[in-house]
Amino acid sequence: MQKNLGELSDKVNEIRELITRFEVCHFKYHQHLRNIKESINALEPNVDIHRIGINHIHHGESVLNNDMTGRSLIGQQYVWAMKVWLNENFPIEPSNDYDKKFGRQIHEWLGDKNSDKTELVRLLLARLTWDWKSYGELQHGGKFTDIELQAGRMDICHYAFPENLNLLIKGIGQMKAVEEREFEGCGSYNTDIKTYLEKEFLELNDTLLSLKNKSRQNKNDLIKAWLVACLAKTIKENIKISIPIIDIEN
Repeated sequence: MQKNLGELSDKVNEIRELITRFEVCHFKYHQHLRNIKESINALEPNVDIHRIGINHIHHGESVLNNDMTGRSLIGQQYVWAMKVWLNENFPIEPSNDYDKKFGRQIHEWLGDKNSDKTELVRLLLARLTWDWKSYGELQHGGKFTDIELQAGRMDICHYAFPENLNLLIKGIGQMKAVEEREFEGCGSYNTDIKTYLEKEFLELNDTLLSLKNKSRQNKNDLIKAWLVACLAKTIKENIKISIPIIDIEN
């Protein structure tokens, strides 16, 4: 479908990038899906792709006052607490925003240090702050591979944050991975998300059928059909829908 469209405008390519960035496990998945659908309908992105994630904690403490969701500050509390526990390259007094009571709770969950536990905490910190160089270097595998994999699926934008992070930190403290049936990490979805997105998928299929049956299709209609198919495919693959995408998988 894409090859038949020829050269695409920057705006259309930006909408395609929005679809690529769509995550079913993001706490704002409703809003993100609505933005994508509205962008496809107008053939113009209604969000600036360059501003996506600008308030994530991997940008440092300077973003905390700009994040209206409060998640960055919560995530930063975990970063501060784990750094204090490690007591490495960290000032004696963290930011005034640091919740010392919360820090003591994290210390209690992590317990006494040992070399393996220290490496796992460093790995989790690298993942939360998107320090991919350190994250790669800190993966050792072996008997703690399952904990490393769970750390790799942890981020502050997940719908189960911070509950899932609490479980993982407790697991690291006990040197034991979280039971998989209790663990919700990046790429996961719950029943509500699956039900919602299955309905959205069927509506996208109806939209494709409507675009196909238009008496006169222009290039904009073909572009919209391609974008709708891309979005349907993304949802289908993420939540394992067996229903085919109309006229593409039939």
